[in-house]
Amino acid sequence: MTGFWDSGVTKTAAERRQQRMAEARRRVESGENTSPPPPPPAPAAPARTRASRTPKAATVDPTSFAGAQFAVWRSVQHFCTTDSVPDARGTDFDLLLAWSDSIQPFRLRQRIVARLDPQGAWLPVCYAKDGAREPITQAQADRYREVRLGESTLSGGAQKPLKESDHPDATTSL
Repeated sequence: MTGFWDSGVTKTAAERRQQRMAEARRRVESGENTSPPPPPPAPAAPARTRASRTPKAATVDPTSFAGAQFAVWRSVQHFCTTDSVPDARGTDFDLLLAWSDSIQPFRLRQRIVARLDPQGAWLPVCYAKDGAREPITQAQADRYREVRLGESTLSGGAQKPLKESDHPDATTSL
């Protein structure tokens, strides 16, 4: 046999323990038991500056159109229904946002504000929440417009389809 402990001589447990301790002491003194030195630290990644970040999606600026007609719907689903009428309509954007809280208070769905373009189509410009506007990206606005025009469908299979009674009877003028 070629094992370390195979000397052919039967030893007591104390002798075997003494032999193991002597071997361990020899390895420590010769440097065999020391762990290798830690690897050098990786070079630090260069700090990202604000200019190096990827730009966010472009948002729609509702105030860039002077004298435009605006309207508010009680949800994106309501807006995306073809030929649905808004809950309120007017030229005063801030008044429309403030009024939008009275549609259905404590509602979980986001209300949506749109602007009437020269061709007579409604273009989403922002969400309305707590009497203030929340930005909407141009991609979202385009998507909602396409759904309203019947060019695509709105995802969200978990939403119940709207009934006729879910829509407002008339549009309030502000």
